Amino acid sequence: MLTEFAERFLRLRQDQGYTQQKIAEKLGVTSQAVSKWENGTSLPDTEMIRSIARLMDCSTDYLLNHQASAISQSNLESVQKQTEIETAILKPILVLEVGMGLVEMLMEESRNNYALIHNMRIRLGDRMGITVPLIQMRDSIAVGDKEYRILLHGREVVARNGSEYPKYYYVKEENIPSTAWPQGEWLEKQDTVPEGYVEFSAMDCILANLSEIILQYYDRILNRQLTANLVDIVRRRYPAAVEGVVPELVSLGRLQKVIAGLVVAGVPVNRLDYIIGFLEEHPQKENGDEHDTIAALHDKMQ
Repeated sequence: MLTEFAERFLRLRQDQGYTQQKIAEKLGVTSQAVSKWENGTSLPDTEMIRSIARLMDCSTDYLLNHQASAISQSNLESVQKQTEIETAILKPILVLEVGMGLVEMLMEESRNNYALIHNMRIRLGDRMGITVPLIQMRDSIAVGDKEYRILLHGREVVARNGSEYPKYYYVKEENIPSTAWPQGEWLEKQDTVPEGYVEFSAMDCILANLSEIILQYYDRILNRQLTANLVDIVRRRYPAAVEGVVPELVSLGRLQKVIAGLVVAGVPVNRLDYIIGFLEEHPQKENGDEHDTIAALHDKMQ
């Protein structure tokens, strides 16, 4: 079991772009402990396995390779039942459901689709200054063979977009806008991309769609924890901008509302230190309406 756990844990960590140190911080353990898990010299306890499963958005069964030799069967069943309960109560923020026909295509295009999703999250975070939550990807018979859909908090926000597998999507360069999905056509895979065109694979199309959805619905994606994570990043670089201000003078709730409003309006929030300072200087109105605040920041940060 040690070997199977080590291999799966390492694969999940790398696919989701975590370093050993980052995993250690999130789980509250030492990086040496993480290293021992990966080289197969030790196994986490049952509670930690459950925490790892939540963080990696996978099942404890997957981590343990459906074997219970290293932990008692009763403890394993307890962990699995608790994970099932939590999964039923707390839906993943974002889920990409893919039809079985698209699964074959995506595997043909790339053997590491989770890495592609992770890279999209990094690019979007870099461009907009936001934290993008983990995105769960799974196959589903609820969508067509060559279709996919995007779920937000368990509810469908993009319904059954199709793909012309095994064709690729070709778009004229002048038709590529910064936000809306460009108009193009599905063609057989070209040996050489036609001059003046851009080629999109199926995963390229899906990731572009996912990026749009994340920005469009960021007010429903951003929560207190993600907001606190952003504040921690600013605190490490600009401690004076945060200490004694958040949450003492500027609540996480207010900051969350303003960040989400700016992102939905298409305004990057990379200067979160400036936003925090602005909110400190402009106390919240009694009615709690932040439209004027967001409009003022929108003008200043454009």
